[in-house]
Amino acid sequence: MIKSLWHTSTITEIRSSKLPTSITSTQSRVKSEYSMISLGTEALILNKGVPKPIADDMTIPYMEGSFDLPIKYGYALSGVLDNGEKVHLMHPHQDSCIVDTTSLFTACQELPIKRIPLISNMETVINAIWDSTPNQDKAIVINGFGNIGSLLATTLKYHYNLDVKIIESNIWRKQKAKELGFEAYNGTDGFDIAYNTASNEKAIQFCIDNANEEGKIIDISWHGTSRTSLRLGEKFHTNRLHLIASQVSKIPIAQRKEFDYYKRKLLAVNILKNNIFDQLITTIIEFKDAPEFFNLVRHNNIPNGLIYLIKY
Repeated sequence: MIKSLWHTSTITEIRSSKLPTSITSTQSRVKSEYSMISLGTEALILNKGVPKPIADDMTIPYMEGSFDLPIKYGYALSGVLDNGEKVHLMHPHQDSCIVDTTSLFTACQELPIKRIPLISNMETVINAIWDSTPNQDKAIVINGFGNIGSLLATTLKYHYNLDVKIIESNIWRKQKAKELGFEAYNGTDGFDIAYNTASNEKAIQFCIDNANEEGKIIDISWHGTSRTSLRLGEKFHTNRLHLIASQVSKIPIAQRKEFDYYKRKLLAVNILKNNIFDQLITTIIEFKDAPEFFNLVRHNNIPNGLIYLIKY
């Protein structure tokens, strides 16, 4: 039997189904070890916040159900094959699975199994960096120190050796950022690059109102079906600001001659070799307890944390 996490209109639950008794020569059996919760995306999904025009773009391999709920969804998963080889794949939260071998990414043997699910969000971080071209001469802030924000900040500081300031209203996350060596934005100096990872209009407006001339605001958030109202007639206009949407599904055009999706994953693995990233994994949830966690998310009662993993 296999056990999968399902979101219905009212609850999240674990459902059991039969695992096929045999596999073909083009398939592989994966025993799941960890899967990462993409908190913002999954919160929108279980609250039916996926816009219908992009529903097809939001599907993941091996998803079942629909965004109208119920749905079996998830993000990145790490596991082991029958031969003990470690793998990364995109798959819903599930304790074991049989997948097409072509779905597996195996060039991650040097990473601890717990760190492998971070590859997918690291690809999001890489895209955001490509979209902004940061350097030592730029004043950089990150608005929001959650999953993506902490990964991005840690990458910029510890891999690219850049100074980064953090904007975070949550006291627990603000303290965690300080423990990891980040300073809080002082609220007075302008900045040249602002990465917004907080999915609300006030955060974007703050970046617009405080950016330097020709500054870049990189919005990595996903707003789903919510409407966003911004004042663009003031500093956005006079300061000639750049508001840039950045997300993971497409490699920026300027990078496509050098990178494809496989090479981007290799870069993500290389960055994640630093043990500092283990400190961002603050919350590990036993699979049996995952429904309770998601039922808290439904009511916006999310336990403090940066990166949340499900352990199988």
